[in-house]
Amino acid sequence: MRTIFAALIAVTALFSMSAQAAESSCKKISALAGEAMTARQKGELLEDSLDKIGDGSKFARGVILKAYEKQVMITDTMKEEAVKEFRNEAYRVCLNANS
Repeated sequence: MRTIFAALIAVTALFSMSAQAAESSCKKISALAGEAMTARQKGELLEDSLDKIGDGSKFARGVILKAYEKQVMITDTMKEEAVKEFRNEAYRVCLNANS
């Protein structure tokens, strides 16, 4: 997932964001990651997810593609955990990029 967020690191290096603004941006990225992984765990088609999730940006596309590299879990509990883990990773990478 770090490669997907490499663009984020480059962008945030260019802009000096306050901690509050960075946290807000990271929450949006986490939400995008959650939507992408939820779609993946529901078995939705990649092409549909690319049309429905995010803003159509290269970054959003990268997050969605990364989610679709992950396997679909068997139980609902495992699916929920996969979504949480994917969101947490996206949020952590974003926060680290803004530290």
